[in-house]
Amino acid sequence: MSLNKEILKISIPNIISNISIPLLGIVDTALMGRMDDPAYIGAIALGGIIFNILYWGFGFLRPGTTGLTAQAYGKEDIPEAYRLLVRAMSLAIMFGLALLLFAKPLGILFFSILNGSDKVLHLSSQYFNIRILAAPAVLCVFAFRGWFFGMQNAIAPMILTIVANVLNIIFSWHFVMNLNLSVEGVAWGTVIAQWITLLIAIAILVYRHRLKVFSYIDSGVLKAQELKRFLQVNRDMFIRNMGLILVFSFFTNHSSKLGDRYLAVNQMLLELFYFMSYAIDGFAYASESLVGKYLGAGDIKTTKLVIKKCLQFGMALSFVYALTYIFLGEEILSILTTNQSLILEGKEYLIWCAAVGVAGALAFIWDGVYSGATASVELRNSMLISVILFFVVFYAMNYSYPLYAIWGGMVAFMLGRSLIQIIMYKRSILHGWHSSDIHINPSSAKL
Repeated sequence: MSLNKEILKISIPNIISNISIPLLGIVDTALMGRMDDPAYIGAIALGGIIFNILYWGFGFLRPGTTGLTAQAYGKEDIPEAYRLLVRAMSLAIMFGLALLLFAKPLGILFFSILNGSDKVLHLSSQYFNIRILAAPAVLCVFAFRGWFFGMQNAIAPMILTIVANVLNIIFSWHFVMNLNLSVEGVAWGTVIAQWITLLIAIAILVYRHRLKVFSYIDSGVLKAQELKRFLQVNRDMFIRNMGLILVFSFFTNHSSKLGDRYLAVNQMLLELFYFMSYAIDGFAYASESLVGKYLGAGDIKTTKLVIKKCLQFGMALSFVYALTYIFLGEEILSILTTNQSLILEGKEYLIWCAAVGVAGALAFIWDGVYSGATASVELRNSMLISVILFFVVFYAMNYSYPLYAIWGGMVAFMLGRSLIQIIMYKRSILHGWHSSDIHINPSSAKL
């Protein structure tokens, strides 16, 4: 199989499935956009901040598991690959139950920090109290998806993602449009869909891997050196994710300070950004799986070719999305809301949304490269530097351009991630590969 075909074999199912992730947010926003009051969209936005913090924070379970599993797969160390699933699932169950146990104090903490009108905060609280019930299922599915990717299986994660989001849309639509449950209906739709998805993930595992999984659940799961590496990688991924959460949470929370209308507009534009970024992530996931696989096999030349091709594919797709938003943005916004004044206000920021997506496209692919290579320290550090850059640009613009400052900060954040990761790759990552005990083909060309 050619390298292009191998990349597309992984990326296309991921693009298809990833598009369904922001599609869910778009449907939720569209459902609330049919309400008379913008507060309903704002409630979903603030509720989304909380679950971004919780789920993105523990989102390391997916890339951390993918990178290590892909490397074990490349080395043909199948027992270790299955042990990694057990380790990931153990963490997912532990963290998921902890979120349920501490749901009430977490809710009190979040709503004491977040800004918004009394109605927005009340509706967000209803949303949170229901949706948190899906926490164990969500984290377990993260672990399953990461492990399937590491095993070079892009079909199972595609099935899980599409099923989760299609069911979510169906249930949410029914609860809101037929039972008039508003934000509560959206939350219950998510809860039911996530638990069904976990059952499907378990069914796929039992059907495809039951004999090997049970045969490798042994003392090797707790092997000190491998367990330490697993925890170190996931620790750095967690810190990295917290930086990402800080920026996006600040984006939404700052928007809420400028009024329900500005919050509603930025929430719609953020959904469009997610729609773009999740599609490009299809190539990021391909780089993640294949970089891990070929590094594990000691093939540095092919590893670098994977990086180059994934970057080319990802950037090309980002420009397609950006041009679509610039020229067809008004029509797209009209799908999200029937409020014409919100559509007109949103048009003004479409160019910023497109710029953030293009600036971030490189960063998404490099995130996949670093995750596949388990270069978690560099991934963590590049994120922390970029977070600082975000706030520097935001506060530099905020006095003179308060409505554009948050978007300027986002462009700087995304572009900073891209440039910093390129520099780190050239100066340290490649050097580490060439100075390690991996056998390198002398004909390997520099990227």
